[in-house]
Amino acid sequence: MFAARWIMAPIYIGLLLALAMVVVKFVQKLAQAVPGFLELPTNDAIFFVLTLVDLSLVANLVVIVIFAGWENFVGRLLASQRDDQPGWLGGMDFATVKLRLIGSIVAIAAIQILETFVHIDEVKPSEAAWQLGILLGVGAVGVLLALADRLSDAHERKR
Repeated sequence: MFAARWIMAPIYIGLLLALAMVVVKFVQKLAQAVPGFLELPTNDAIFFVLTLVDLSLVANLVVIVIFAGWENFVGRLLASQRDDQPGWLGGMDFATVKLRLIGSIVAIAAIQILETFVHIDEVKPSEAAWQLGILLGVGAVGVLLALADRLSDAHERKR
């Protein structure tokens, strides 16, 4: 049963490849924009920077999932070979990962809505309303999850 955890290893390798693809896209966007950046209108410069921030948040999201999943499923199988592992890695439980993931998703959604508002004249009002509704919904879920974790921690301390 414990060896079945190794089934997850190819998924984490795939996520590493996805992370590399995000890095390639980041470098591609950077290389395309750098030569003409000084001539860009302010809104386009903001859009460019937001695109880079968005890509970095997606990369951070992938890294969080890789570290947490590896630690919780595969890394424990390698318990005897943990000399080079950072100490903070073992402290990422599912509650911490869940809140970090929701926080990253909210940040990504917020950047998307900012990009929409930068180019508001090109976006249908209903599309902007949907994006805002999704952002508020994901944010509300994050607040509820944080509240549930806090209540759970308070309940555990009372025992």
